[in-house]
Amino acid sequence: MFTCVKKGARSAGLFFVVMMPATIALAEETAALSGTVTAVGSGEPLDGITVVVSNLNQHFTAPPAAQVTTNADGEWSADIEFPFNPELTVIVEAAGPDHAPGRHGGTVAVNCYFNCGGTDQGSFSISPGDNISGLDISLEPGGRLSGAITRASDDQPLEAARVLAMPIDTPWTRYSSQFHGVADETGQYETTLAVAPGDYHLMAHPAPGENYVIQAWQGYTCQFEQCPILDTDTIEILEGAVTENLDFSMAAGAALSGTLTPADIPRVVRLFDGSGRMLDDFLFAPWEPPGEDQWEFSGLAGGSYYVELGPFSSTEPWLRVLHNGLLCPFSGCERATGDPLVIPAGATLTLPDVALESGGQIEGKLVDATTGEAPPTVGEWLLRTYEILSDDGTVVGGGTIDEVDDEVLLLPSAALPDGEYYVRTFTAFRGEGIGYQWITGDPSTGYLPGYVDGMYPDIVCAGVKCNLDAAEKVTVTDGEITSITIELVTGSNIEGSIVDDETGDPVPGAIARLLSADNEILASVISDNDGQFWFGAFPDGDYYLRTTMSGSNGMGHLGVQHRYFDRLEGSESTCSEMLCDPADGAAITLDGSDAGPFELRVEPGPVISGRITAQPSGLQLNNGRVEVYDSSGTFIGSYRINPSTGQYQTTALAPGDYTLVPVVSPAYSAVITGDTNPREVAGPLSAAGFVVSIGTEDVSADLPVIDVGADQIFDNRFEASE
Repeated sequence: MFTCVKKGARSAGLFFVVMMPATIALAEETAALSGTVTAVGSGEPLDGITVVVSNLNQHFTAPPAAQVTTNADGEWSADIEFPFNPELTVIVEAAGPDHAPGRHGGTVAVNCYFNCGGTDQGSFSISPGDNISGLDISLEPGGRLSGAITRASDDQPLEAARVLAMPIDTPWTRYSSQFHGVADETGQYETTLAVAPGDYHLMAHPAPGENYVIQAWQGYTCQFEQCPILDTDTIEILEGAVTENLDFSMAAGAALSGTLTPADIPRVVRLFDGSGRMLDDFLFAPWEPPGEDQWEFSGLAGGSYYVELGPFSSTEPWLRVLHNGLLCPFSGCERATGDPLVIPAGATLTLPDVALESGGQIEGKLVDATTGEAPPTVGEWLLRTYEILSDDGTVVGGGTIDEVDDEVLLLPSAALPDGEYYVRTFTAFRGEGIGYQWITGDPSTGYLPGYVDGMYPDIVCAGVKCNLDAAEKVTVTDGEITSITIELVTGSNIEGSIVDDETGDPVPGAIARLLSADNEILASVISDNDGQFWFGAFPDGDYYLRTTMSGSNGMGHLGVQHRYFDRLEGSESTCSEMLCDPADGAAITLDGSDAGPFELRVEPGPVISGRITAQPSGLQLNNGRVEVYDSSGTFIGSYRINPSTGQYQTTALAPGDYTLVPVVSPAYSAVITGDTNPREVAGPLSAAGFVVSIGTEDVSADLPVIDVGADQIFDNRFEASE
């Protein structure tokens, strides 16, 4: 079997075409499915209802296994073919012009119908020769919507543009294309299948290949499908009615293009918005014939962007760079760094040609310092990562740790420029060490039990803390792979639990942090469903332990949010993040034996929460963080925006005044209340923030920022090249 894809496809939405040699014959046997569709309550048979049988063995974008229509008696039947699989898992769903969708065997309503990536509730298996009847569905009344889609510049109709309705409680879940409203040659659309009555978010998409900006209801523009839909107004779809006059006026999209060579290697171009959130990628696929070097993104709303250009695989000997020339040599780098690209709405920008440069790589293995043999692993697969650091301790690269043929290997790293680097096994991207057991994740995930993280060649690390002065540097040379061996020793584990002090209930999904005496964060782990956590492993010494009830382990972690004060082990009082002083607690002394279990009892308290909003639209940004300082300017903590909710939330805070600083990227600056001009976020950071007072109740505070590039466009402070 061969798989082909259109050259220059975007990997986020690849369209695969399966081709088979003529010698492969399709199976002739089929399965027969049948049933009846009736109205809920009356039991009246429903004529003209669309019934779809979806094959869950295929990707949800694939055509359905069958699509038929009921007759006057509400009956339907379908023959299902088995071209490749001897057994299929299917779901049966139905909807009509006046009846909302339903699913056979669905005990509760789902938010996604006709196999658009939703739940597999009601699924069952079929095999060739099966004859299954009684696949009945009862449908509730529903409603539809209609309107017009036109071009903003001249009100001309946009044929084949479409409108999507998304449930208000799960707006990221979308009904399949059969439920979309598609504009005709006059720009008018009306959905043909009903959805359940209720409130919905709406989005209008251009026709495939057309360069217009995706738009949410009430004129909000989106960057591709990264749209803050939760901020937009909703419309109500009524039972038995068509909600009319839901019109969209779509603006022309901006376009960004360029070339990337060498053309004989697999490459990828990734596009990020000004906040650093990935919008799309353009793939020069490894299975394509070489030679193409042109890439393009269209449908952009305009403003600030970042572009990453590099090899398809991070193990290739080519340097990954940003559009501004800064290196981004590993998957955990901060993309929104340095000067952004600025594109006016509707404009076209072509970047200078980019030719990837080659670099050097690091590989190696981990061994037990005593035996010289590979350390034993636990779990079905290891797949941890290691980090490469510059002279000042900044993480500049990395690679994968894997178990191969009974050896624990450092697989080839991402490419680096010529130079000398430090290499350690601990990764700050998710806050995990080689001896950390994923008690909250997949139990098959491997680790090195009892082993302490190390730095080349044999330096013992306490989490992120390694003695750079004692370590040796690794020389990286362009076009070469430098092999190293890191010797590891065993240490001690620390375990404990996080508990609600009032109820005694465990607090799952909270962060426990291990600290040094000077309050340096050495490692962070997350509590499991029983509130338990586990650190492994650390060298002998004194450590301090506390919670982080709202925060994240690192760039690769979305963060947790809990309305509790923090607790320091050995302290009788509550505290808040970095205001927790290790001197107020009790040291945990490791001397070769495991320590614990320790119980950290946390108390609820008031928090500050809200959003970072982009001005002048007021729509939320789903990427960024909020730094919090007390009235004396002491840093308390940094709180990530949860990309699912668009919200930040602090740990519980004592009554008082706090300065909140929204930090997004160099593309954004804070807008201070009472000032119409943006101000740069600069040190001290507290000088560019918002003062928020909190007492004994929660406080909501939205923090406005402005895209500096968009602000410049608005004020005509530069002349755009079109």
